[in-house]
Amino acid sequence: MKALAQSLQNVKAYIRPVDFYRSELPAMPPQRGSGWRDGGLCPFHLDKHAGSFRVNLETGAFLCFSCGSKGGDIIAFIQQRDGLSFPEAVQKLSNEWGL
Repeated sequence: MKALAQSLQNVKAYIRPVDFYRSELPAMPPQRGSGWRDGGLCPFHLDKHAGSFRVNLETGAFLCFSCGSKGGDIIAFIQQRDGLSFPEAVQKLSNEWGL
């Protein structure tokens, strides 16, 4: 549990949501400011219409108005997209981002 807590602290401290989403959503339009932005096509369903998937570049929250997928941070994004538990998602982010 101590390792998970440390990994969680590292993920939250070192992975900025804007950097995460820029990496995970290459079709996301360029950043203009902070807060809620168009995230491009939703990765949670077969999306053909950009604009329904939104991400918050400050908090990491996401929301799709088409399929209803939503979450409060980048950990929730990884959990839903990859079908992982919370500890698995934290570990995956730690590994992938070299933390």
